This record gives sequence, C-alpha cells and structure tokens, in this order.
Amino acid sequence: MNEVLGESLFGKVRRKVLAVFVLNPDRSFYLLELIRLVDCGRGGVQREVSRLASAGIITRQRAGNQVHYRANINNLIYGELRAIFSKTTGLLDLLRSSLNSCSEPLGMAFVYGDYAEGKAFDNSPINLLVIGDTPLKAVKECTSSFSEETSRKLNITVLSTGEFKRLILTGDRKVREILGAKRIFFAGGEKELSVLSTTGDDLFSGLF
Repeated sequence: MNEVLGESLFGKVRRKVLAVFVLNPDRSFYLLELIRLVDCGRGGVQREVSRLASAGIITRQRAGNQVHYRANINNLIYGELRAIFSKTTGLLDLLRSSLNSCSEPLGMAFVYGDYAEGKAFDNSPINLLVIGDTPLKAVKECTSSFSEETSRKLNITVLSTGEFKRLILTGDRKVREILGAKRIFFAGGEKELSVLSTTGDDLFSGLF
C-alpha cells in the first residue's frame, strides 16, 4: 500500500516535512507555518528542518525577522524525492495542489473510495467528486499534470448542486455509497455536505 511504503522509507516527522517541501517547490515556508502544516511538535520539526538544510535538500534564507525554507530543486536527489512522494504518502497532497490551481472556484470536492479508506494499492484509481458549478473541463485541465506525473488513474465526477440533490431524492445507489463512506475533502467539508444532502425525508439520517 502507498501509505505503508512511505512510512517504511521515512519517519513520521521527516515524511511530513519532506512532503511539504518537495510537493510545493515554488513556495517557501517559515518554521511556525511548517509546524502548523505538518501538525507535529516544534522540536521534531526544527530538528528535521535543520538536517534537511544541512544536507542541501532545502535552502535557508532570512527575510526580515523570519527565516524561510524552500525545496532545493537543484539538489541531486530532489527529482527522486518528488517521484517517491508523488507516488506514495504525498499523492493526495499533490492532487490538492493541482485542484488549488483550478481556474474556476470549487464549490465542494472530495476523494472517496480506497484512498479515503486508506486501502489503496499501486493500481487503485483515485475517485474525485466535485459538486457545484465548476465545469468538468476546468477540473480536467488543472489535474492533467497530476495524472501525468503520478501515472494514477483519476476518476472525476462533476455534479451540479441540483443534479446531486436529484440523485439523493431518487435514491441513487452510487450516491448512497459515497455518502456512507469515508471522504477526504479538498473544498467544502462534512457540514456543507450534510446541509446539501438534507432532503426533508430523513433518507440519509444517521450517515453524518
């Protein structure tokens, strides 16, 4: 499984810190921002940042009172690290970055299925559902580089709010399965989905 492979190669803190840098090469991060993003203790994050900077995997630059860190794309192993993270533990982070670049605002977007359940294998497709007014073409355009880089099949479904509500009212089996399963949100959240899924007849009561 992808997550297990990532965990076997790197410790928890190093894996999270590396993922932030190698999957976001165009951004710099200061220490407190990095601690918030990886949700790990200050001491552990600080140690990993120091080690990565010493190894030349990230660069260090002072900007006023802050020190900013950035992935060193000229490092000999940067390409290999990005390939590892884009295919293992950082896969969904890479998808999130791709969706953030979408030319149209995303109303609600989440992954469901094996990846959300933590049961994905190398050949598992990624199932993405987008609900709102975002055109399918825009979603495909912003995720095309993700599919090319990761060699992962991305199953994209785009539904308008009206279409989604209609499928709920008609008791669509696929929608019932999605609503009853785990989800990883990239836009919107469980609260918004719960409101959107309310039909007035308690069809999905107990699922949220």
